Amino acid sequence: MIFNLNNTDKFLELYRQLEQIGRANYFPELPEGSPIITRLTTIPSLREFKEDVEYCRVVRNFLVHTPRVRDVYPVIPSDDMIRILEKCVARVKSPTKAMSYAIRRENMFTASLNDKVINVTDYMNSRGFTHVPIFHDNKLLGVFSDNVIYSYICDKGIVHIDKSTEFSEFINYLGLSYHINEYFAFMKADATLYEAADLFNIDSKSMKKLAVIFFTDNGKKDGYIKGMMTPYSLLRDAPEYY
Repeated sequence: MIFNLNNTDKFLELYRQLEQIGRANYFPELPEGSPIITRLTTIPSLREFKEDVEYCRVVRNFLVHTPRVRDVYPVIPSDDMIRILEKCVARVKSPTKAMSYAIRRENMFTASLNDKVINVTDYMNSRGFTHVPIFHDNKLLGVFSDNVIYSYICDKGIVHIDKSTEFSEFINYLGLSYHINEYFAFMKADATLYEAADLFNIDSKSMKKLAVIFFTDNGKKDGYIKGMMTPYSLLRDAPEYY
Protein backbone atom coordinates (compact mmCIF):
# COMPACT_ATOMS: atom_id res chain seq x y z
CA MET A 1 0.00 0.00 0.00
CA ILE A 2 1.07 3.57 -0.72
CA PHE A 3 0.22 6.16 1.95
CA ASN A 4 0.65 9.94 2.25
CA LEU A 5 1.83 10.52 -1.30
CA ASN A 6 0.46 12.95 -3.84
CA ASN A 7 -0.76 11.61 -7.18
CA THR A 8 2.55 12.16 -8.95
CA ASP A 9 4.54 10.30 -6.32
CA LYS A 10 1.92 7.53 -6.26
CA PHE A 11 2.05 7.30 -10.03
CA LEU A 12 5.84 7.02 -10.14
CA GLU A 13 5.90 4.46 -7.34
CA LEU A 14 3.21 2.30 -8.99
CA TYR A 15 5.00 2.52 -12.31
CA ARG A 16 8.22 1.39 -10.62
CA GLN A 17 6.37 -1.54 -9.02
CA LEU A 18 4.84 -2.51 -12.36
CA GLU A 19 8.30 -2.62 -13.95
CA GLN A 20 9.92 -4.45 -11.04
CA ILE A 21 7.22 -7.06 -10.40
CA GLY A 22 6.45 -7.51 -14.10
CA ARG A 23 10.11 -8.20 -14.83
CA ALA A 24 10.41 -10.70 -11.98
CA ASN A 25 7.21 -12.60 -12.85
CA TYR A 26 7.24 -12.53 -16.64
CA PHE A 27 10.63 -11.51 -18.07
CA PRO A 28 13.32 -12.51 -15.54
CA GLU A 29 15.76 -13.23 -18.36
CA LEU A 30 15.88 -9.57 -19.45
CA PRO A 31 18.83 -7.52 -18.20
CA GLU A 32 18.12 -4.98 -15.49
CA GLY A 33 17.30 -1.62 -17.01
CA SER A 34 16.02 -2.95 -20.33
CA PRO A 35 12.56 -1.70 -21.43
CA ILE A 36 9.80 -3.79 -19.91
CA ILE A 37 6.51 -1.89 -19.98
CA THR A 38 5.74 -2.36 -23.68
CA ARG A 39 6.46 -6.07 -23.31
CA LEU A 40 4.09 -6.30 -20.37
CA THR A 41 1.19 -4.97 -22.45
CA THR A 42 1.45 -8.12 -24.59
CA ILE A 43 0.51 -10.48 -21.75
CA PRO A 44 -3.17 -11.51 -21.77
CA SER A 45 -4.06 -10.02 -18.38
CA LEU A 46 -2.90 -6.52 -19.39
CA ARG A 47 -4.09 -6.46 -23.01
CA GLU A 48 -7.14 -4.33 -22.25
CA PHE A 49 -4.91 -1.64 -20.73
CA LYS A 50 -2.41 -1.50 -23.60
CA GLU A 51 -3.23 2.07 -24.72
CA ASP A 52 -3.58 3.33 -21.15
CA VAL A 53 -0.25 1.86 -20.09
CA GLU A 54 1.44 3.28 -23.16
CA TYR A 55 0.10 6.72 -22.20
CA CYS A 56 1.37 6.20 -18.65
CA ARG A 57 4.78 5.33 -20.07
CA VAL A 58 4.91 8.64 -21.95
CA VAL A 59 3.83 10.58 -18.84
CA ARG A 60 6.35 8.74 -16.66
CA ASN A 61 9.21 9.52 -19.06
CA PHE A 62 8.20 13.17 -19.12
CA LEU A 63 8.13 13.34 -15.32
CA VAL A 64 11.48 11.59 -14.92
CA HIS A 65 13.31 13.65 -17.52
CA THR A 66 11.75 17.04 -16.85
CA PRO A 67 13.20 19.06 -13.95
CA ARG A 68 10.87 20.06 -11.13
CA VAL A 69 10.38 23.76 -10.50
CA ARG A 70 10.60 24.63 -6.81
CA ASP A 71 10.20 20.92 -6.09
CA VAL A 72 6.87 20.81 -7.92
CA TYR A 73 6.21 18.29 -10.70
CA PRO A 74 5.12 19.78 -14.04
CA VAL A 75 2.35 17.16 -14.41
CA ILE A 76 -0.08 15.64 -11.92
CA PRO A 77 -1.51 12.27 -13.07
CA SER A 78 -5.27 11.84 -12.74
CA ASP A 79 -7.02 9.54 -10.29
CA ASP A 80 -8.00 7.33 -13.26
CA MET A 81 -4.34 6.86 -14.18
CA ILE A 82 -3.58 5.85 -10.60
CA ARG A 83 -6.41 3.31 -10.61
CA ILE A 84 -5.24 1.82 -13.91
CA LEU A 85 -1.70 1.33 -12.62
CA GLU A 86 -3.06 -0.15 -9.36
CA LYS A 87 -5.03 -2.72 -11.36
CA CYS A 88 -2.03 -3.53 -13.54
CA VAL A 89 0.24 -3.98 -10.53
CA ALA A 90 -2.35 -6.24 -8.87
CA ARG A 91 -2.53 -8.41 -11.97
CA VAL A 92 1.22 -8.86 -12.41
CA LYS A 93 1.59 -9.60 -8.69
CA SER A 94 -0.79 -12.53 -9.06
CA PRO A 95 -0.48 -13.76 -12.66
CA THR A 96 -3.68 -15.19 -14.12
CA LYS A 97 -3.65 -18.97 -14.18
CA ALA A 98 -4.20 -20.70 -17.50
CA MET A 99 -6.83 -22.92 -15.89
CA SER A 100 -9.07 -19.87 -15.48
CA TYR A 101 -9.38 -19.88 -19.29
CA ALA A 102 -9.14 -23.62 -19.86
CA ILE A 103 -11.97 -26.12 -20.16
CA ARG A 104 -11.89 -28.11 -16.95
CA ARG A 105 -11.92 -31.92 -16.99
CA GLU A 106 -15.50 -32.13 -15.75
CA ASN A 107 -16.66 -29.88 -18.61
CA MET A 108 -14.57 -31.40 -21.40
CA PHE A 109 -16.43 -33.07 -24.24
CA THR A 110 -14.68 -36.39 -24.79
CA ALA A 111 -15.29 -39.66 -26.60
CA SER A 112 -14.22 -43.29 -26.39
CA LEU A 113 -13.31 -45.88 -29.01
CA ASN A 114 -16.81 -47.35 -28.83
CA ASP A 115 -18.60 -44.07 -29.51
CA LYS A 116 -20.22 -43.51 -32.88
CA VAL A 117 -18.30 -41.04 -35.05
CA ILE A 118 -21.41 -39.41 -36.55
CA ASN A 119 -22.89 -38.67 -33.13
CA VAL A 120 -19.69 -36.94 -32.04
CA THR A 121 -19.15 -35.01 -35.28
CA ASP A 122 -22.74 -33.77 -35.20
CA TYR A 123 -22.16 -32.46 -31.69
CA MET A 124 -18.81 -30.93 -32.71
CA ASN A 125 -20.47 -29.15 -35.61
CA SER A 126 -23.30 -27.79 -33.46
CA ARG A 127 -20.88 -26.44 -30.82
CA GLY A 128 -18.05 -25.35 -33.08
CA PHE A 129 -15.60 -27.84 -31.54
CA THR A 130 -12.48 -28.64 -33.55
CA HIS A 131 -10.81 -31.26 -31.33
CA VAL A 132 -12.24 -34.00 -29.15
CA PRO A 133 -10.01 -35.98 -26.76
CA ILE A 134 -10.42 -39.74 -27.01
CA PHE A 135 -10.09 -41.57 -23.69
CA HIS A 136 -9.61 -45.26 -23.05
CA ASP A 137 -9.56 -46.70 -19.52
CA ASN A 138 -9.64 -43.12 -18.21
CA LYS A 139 -6.40 -42.28 -20.03
CA LEU A 140 -5.87 -40.03 -23.04
CA LEU A 141 -5.54 -42.24 -26.10
CA GLY A 142 -5.52 -39.50 -28.71
CA VAL A 143 -7.46 -36.62 -30.22
CA PHE A 144 -10.03 -36.60 -33.00
CA SER A 145 -9.91 -33.71 -35.49
CA ASP A 146 -10.04 -33.14 -39.25
CA ASN A 147 -6.34 -34.13 -39.29
CA VAL A 148 -7.43 -37.67 -38.41
CA ILE A 149 -9.79 -37.87 -41.38
CA TYR A 150 -7.14 -36.41 -43.68
CA SER A 151 -4.52 -38.93 -42.56
CA TYR A 152 -7.02 -41.77 -42.96
CA ILE A 153 -7.87 -40.72 -46.53
CA CYS A 154 -4.19 -40.31 -47.43
CA ASP A 155 -3.54 -43.83 -46.21
CA LYS A 156 -6.69 -45.64 -47.36
CA GLY A 157 -7.64 -43.56 -50.37
CA ILE A 158 -11.25 -43.32 -49.24
CA VAL A 159 -13.29 -43.01 -46.06
CA HIS A 160 -16.79 -44.31 -45.45
CA ILE A 161 -18.57 -43.30 -42.27
CA ASP A 162 -22.10 -44.43 -41.48
CA LYS A 163 -24.22 -44.53 -38.34
CA SER A 164 -22.43 -47.64 -37.06
CA THR A 165 -18.84 -46.41 -37.54
CA GLU A 166 -16.97 -46.19 -34.25
CA PHE A 167 -13.78 -44.35 -33.39
CA SER A 168 -12.03 -47.70 -33.18
CA GLU A 169 -11.96 -47.50 -37.00
CA PHE A 170 -9.47 -44.64 -36.66
CA ILE A 171 -7.41 -46.03 -33.81
CA ASN A 172 -4.18 -45.90 -35.86
CA TYR A 173 -4.65 -42.19 -36.59
CA LEU A 174 -5.81 -40.77 -33.28
CA GLY A 175 -2.44 -40.77 -31.53
CA LEU A 176 -1.00 -37.34 -30.74
CA SER A 177 2.08 -37.96 -32.88
CA TYR A 178 0.07 -38.88 -35.99
CA HIS A 179 -1.48 -35.47 -36.64
CA ILE A 180 0.14 -34.10 -39.78
CA ASN A 181 -0.27 -30.34 -39.39
CA GLU A 182 -0.67 -29.93 -35.64
CA TYR A 183 0.80 -30.94 -32.34
CA PHE A 184 -0.18 -31.05 -28.68
CA ALA A 185 1.48 -29.79 -25.53
CA PHE A 186 1.30 -30.60 -21.83
CA MET A 187 1.71 -28.15 -18.98
CA LYS A 188 1.27 -28.21 -15.24
CA ALA A 189 -2.17 -27.18 -14.07
CA ASP A 190 -0.69 -24.21 -12.19
CA ALA A 191 0.86 -22.69 -15.34
CA THR A 192 0.13 -19.02 -15.95
CA LEU A 193 -2.02 -17.79 -18.81
CA TYR A 194 0.98 -15.97 -20.25
CA GLU A 195 3.03 -19.17 -20.33
CA ALA A 196 0.21 -21.01 -22.10
CA ALA A 197 -0.54 -18.23 -24.60
CA ASP A 198 3.14 -18.02 -25.47
CA LEU A 199 3.05 -21.62 -26.72
CA PHE A 200 0.43 -20.95 -29.39
CA ASN A 201 2.88 -20.13 -32.16
CA ILE A 202 3.70 -21.95 -35.37
CA ASP A 203 6.70 -24.21 -34.95
CA SER A 204 9.11 -22.63 -37.44
CA LYS A 205 10.95 -25.93 -37.87
CA SER A 206 8.03 -28.26 -38.50
CA MET A 207 5.48 -25.61 -39.57
CA LYS A 208 2.96 -27.26 -37.29
CA LYS A 209 0.52 -25.35 -35.15
CA LEU A 210 -0.26 -26.08 -31.53
CA ALA A 211 -3.83 -27.36 -31.46
CA VAL A 212 -4.43 -28.12 -27.78
CA ILE A 213 -2.65 -27.70 -24.47
CA PHE A 214 -3.54 -30.32 -21.90
CA PHE A 215 -3.03 -29.37 -18.26
CA THR A 216 -2.01 -32.22 -15.98
CA ASP A 217 -0.97 -32.62 -12.37
CA ASN A 218 2.67 -33.19 -13.37
CA GLY A 219 2.84 -31.32 -16.68
CA LYS A 220 3.46 -34.54 -18.62
CA LYS A 221 1.46 -36.78 -20.93
CA ASP A 222 1.17 -39.52 -18.31
CA GLY A 223 -0.28 -37.17 -15.70
CA TYR A 224 -3.91 -36.78 -14.72
CA ILE A 225 -5.59 -34.35 -17.12
CA LYS A 226 -7.28 -31.46 -15.32
CA GLY A 227 -8.20 -29.37 -18.31
CA MET A 228 -7.50 -28.39 -21.90
CA MET A 229 -7.09 -25.20 -23.91
CA THR A 230 -7.29 -24.37 -27.60
CA PRO A 231 -6.27 -21.04 -29.21
CA TYR A 232 -9.96 -20.08 -29.13
CA SER A 233 -9.94 -20.31 -25.34
CA LEU A 234 -7.84 -17.13 -25.29
CA LEU A 235 -10.65 -15.22 -27.01
CA ARG A 236 -12.90 -15.59 -23.98
CA ASP A 237 -13.60 -12.51 -21.92
CA ALA A 238 -11.08 -12.11 -19.12
CA PRO A 239 -12.36 -13.00 -15.65
CA GLU A 240 -13.03 -10.22 -13.21
CA TYR A 241 -9.89 -9.20 -11.34
CA TYR A 242 -10.91 -6.11 -9.46
